[in-house]
Amino acid sequence: MDIIKISDSEIEITKTITPSPVTTTNTYERGFIEKQISEIAKQRDALIAIKEAELKECKDILEKMNDLEIIVKPIEDEPLKIGG
Repeated sequence: MDIIKISDSEIEITKTITPSPVTTTNTYERGFIEKQISEIAKQRDALIAIKEAELKECKDILEKMNDLEIIVKPIEDEPLKIGG
């Protein structure tokens, strides 16, 4: 990745994107990148909160299953079918 300072508030980045080698050049203002970081972090935190709630719910269900002595149903082998 090549980075060139354009001004006091901007840089230009040239990078190769994989898997297909494509070269792109973009210009970014510092304020934009700072806002992007903030917004991405908020989205990440929101997704983590959702997944943490889902995980807690599953653990609570599993705990209740333990209290009720619910077991994993054994996998039964299906009879071998010969011919169509």
